[in-house]
Amino acid sequence: MTGRFISVSNIVKPYSIWKKHVLAFVVITTTPLIAQANPTGFGTFTRDTNTIAGSIASGTYRTAANATGKFKVTAGPSNGYNGSSVTVGGNGVEIKSDANTTTDKDKFTYTITITPDDITSLHTIKIGQTSYTTGGNSEIARQTLSFTRNTQINLPVQATVRENPDVGYFFGAMGDYFMGKKLAGNSFSSNNTLSRPQLRVDSSSGGNNDLYYYSLTALNGTGNSSSFTPTTNANGQVSFASGQKRGTLPPTPTFTNILKETSTNPNNQNTYAALNTNTIIPNNSSYVSYGIENSKSNYVIAVRNAESVTLTYEGIMKGNSAIEADVVGETYNEWISFGVESEPYYYIFSGIVFNDNGGITSVEADASNANIASGVYSNKPDYFNGEFNNASESGIGGSTVKIVNNCDNPTITYATQTVETSGSAIGKYQIKIPITNLNGQGNVCLLEERSDTTYPIRTTNNKKTITLENAKYNYTNNDFGRVIAQNAALVLEKEQAANDCKTTDITTLTYSKDPLSSSETGSGTNVRPGQCIAYKITATNRANIDINNFVMRDVLQKKGDNKAMVTSKLANPSYQASDYATDSVAIGDNGTVKTVSLILDPRTERSFYFNTKYGTTQSNTANTP
Repeated sequence: MTGRFISVSNIVKPYSIWKKHVLAFVVITTTPLIAQANPTGFGTFTRDTNTIAGSIASGTYRTAANATGKFKVTAGPSNGYNGSSVTVGGNGVEIKSDANTTTDKDKFTYTITITPDDITSLHTIKIGQTSYTTGGNSEIARQTLSFTRNTQINLPVQATVRENPDVGYFFGAMGDYFMGKKLAGNSFSSNNTLSRPQLRVDSSSGGNNDLYYYSLTALNGTGNSSSFTPTTNANGQVSFASGQKRGTLPPTPTFTNILKETSTNPNNQNTYAALNTNTIIPNNSSYVSYGIENSKSNYVIAVRNAESVTLTYEGIMKGNSAIEADVVGETYNEWISFGVESEPYYYIFSGIVFNDNGGITSVEADASNANIASGVYSNKPDYFNGEFNNASESGIGGSTVKIVNNCDNPTITYATQTVETSGSAIGKYQIKIPITNLNGQGNVCLLEERSDTTYPIRTTNNKKTITLENAKYNYTNNDFGRVIAQNAALVLEKEQAANDCKTTDITTLTYSKDPLSSSETGSGTNVRPGQCIAYKITATNRANIDINNFVMRDVLQKKGDNKAMVTSKLANPSYQASDYATDSVAIGDNGTVKTVSLILDPRTERSFYFNTKYGTTQSNTANTP
């Protein structure tokens, strides 16, 4: 409300409806519209240029903790108001319902709906009287609260009285029923200074618990506004003086009962008790707000984890300063403000288990295709690169992702989730863990596992250590890549060349993938007993990432093993000794040819050579078959 007419003399003349309009207009024009007022911390709201259809305001918000989201405000049924105006800025969204003074039983309904962007935070919708306007005041009203839950966070929605401090009552809104004082004898004074909590328990059920507005100076009697002695009838009750009906009197208006504070009527005296802070307000229930100047109102109702809040505001005080009639809940302008605050609640870890094939289909895939210059495996930068490329790759089902306390020695499993198995979200996972569950942890570990063999080859590590950073709660793009066996990164090709064991450079021999044959007579170019076979093994890295710790092993044949008919021994000449491990088979021995641990760069190939002597028997003499 903008203001109430307050009489300053005993002579009060009737006010017409037309004059009431004039009075209301004058007060509105002198009200400062934009100024910071209590309460604070309602968040920064920015209004859309084009308001969402069906709403009176829409836009975005940012909380003091920098969580963001979208909002819209819709208007419900209204009585006794001529529309509304909306103010947004650095302290929430404030709605002013504009007065319509031709009717009483004023009522309005507004709903605020929020859509948080930050799914790690728990968002709370706050309700206050005003958050910008400092002029004017609110009337006594019943406020009915309804709300819905934000399903992004698995917590119930709950409305709580956050703040309800003692504040100075406003005489123009409260009337002498609250602010009058009984002096000695039959003398009263009005407009006393009282500070009380603004929010009250709704005592609307049973008994006579109406709230009244009236002016003591309009009663039958003499005196002035600071000290007034009314006259009574035979029953000891007072009444309004002729032509000075300034409101509505409570029942049996004796000297005792005329003021709420001194009333002996329990319904008058004990109703509308103060709402204590931390009191929970059930869904679809109501409370009462007493009339307070906007500049002094500090109450806050906080609805935690709400998606929407609907507030119905209904004027309930009987009597009015400007109308000589038994009006109910007739108000002037009325305000309500909404805000949003946030608190960190979840750590969220998300990503996708994907087929790192770079667009190479299972039909095209070939485990033996070492051609990286042309064909299927050429010019495929997304293939086997350890990164999810949305344009050419898709997720795969069948995996689970765990969050544990340590990658090397996990002892606590915080959560396990099976990745999505179908649809556009296939392979994706999103694990939410309440922040309190990870208190004291500096880092956690994500583990990807699967039990089937459809994608046996990893293109990324299956373990990811996540360092928990200060004020960071959303850890995205923790992706795990796999491919089918036919899309393996490494291709090994083995070729051989027969020689007479006298060559000094085995790299100059002519190698072939075709199998060699033996000749007992010694004729032809193929190998025969006593000659050598040189081998060339080419390792091709088809991937777009390094192959680390590459070790090539080749076991020389030994008579009797795997149906081998003869035994081969490593023979001279040797090739690039630095490539071979110290425990690789020695010249003249049968065993395993083994390289040192090497790195194969992306999209490259590397060849390894060694010579063997081919014989019919196993000999203990070096270089002798």
